[in-house]
Amino acid sequence: MKKCPDCGMTIANQAIRCPKCKYDFTDGQGNVAGAPATSSSSGTEVKGRSASVGAIMPMIMVTKDNVDELYNDLKSKIIKRKTEFDHFIDFLENRTSWLTAPAELEGPLAFEKGLLIHSVGVAKQLLRIKDTLMPQLDDESAIIMALFHDVGKVGVEGKPLFLLEERSTTSTLGLSFGKTLSVAPTYTINPKLVHMSVGVRSLFLVSQYMLLSDDEAQAISYQEDMQLVDGKENPYTMILQTANKWQTKIYENEEVVKQYNFSSSVAKD
Repeated sequence: MKKCPDCGMTIANQAIRCPKCKYDFTDGQGNVAGAPATSSSSGTEVKGRSASVGAIMPMIMVTKDNVDELYNDLKSKIIKRKTEFDHFIDFLENRTSWLTAPAELEGPLAFEKGLLIHSVGVAKQLLRIKDTLMPQLDDESAIIMALFHDVGKVGVEGKPLFLLEERSTTSTLGLSFGKTLSVAPTYTINPKLVHMSVGVRSLFLVSQYMLLSDDEAQAISYQEDMQLVDGKENPYTMILQTANKWQTKIYENEEVVKQYNFSSSVAKD
């Protein structure tokens, strides 16, 4: 823990800004004073990326088979805010449905681990496009915003948003016996959960464990409902929405990927 030199408030070592007086602990390039600089926020790295604008790496198709590996790789990239990030991850993985929840009631990711697949996919998309659209965006900030933009879909501790509804059908064969056929599970919304938009609940959960910048908070809260900020969306919100739409509308639709010949890979980059 450290103390803010302006107001004296005690905050996490990884904090980039004092939540009380807004004192900025960074060096102007996204690095917290005393923390090791990362290649994503160094001047030479940004310069090198500028020279290769347009050279976007192929997108990795996130599936049930590779999502755990890609998820662990993303987690390993968090250095400056590791302590608070790890505490939040521990809460999610052990006290919520984060690792098993679907991403939706109906659609291509309406199955177990669908939410994790979608969240990892959006994170990979954002890291992939930001070097062209917004190279000054720190990798850690990109991962945190993308990975947790839909985390409100876990519900809260003890009250998941999606409830699994097991169903089966019985087919009568002949006159004297029947056969039970299993069908795909379906989900319903938990009626006992206090109603909030996904963005609001996501911010509610993340902010209990992590100190977010104003830009990160707006992006997580409003990237799906930008009309609610009345034209005052910031670049973080806009680029996160772009990554989310690109992942949802294209890379979660195999037919679109094939039809328009989008580059993709099933191997880890």
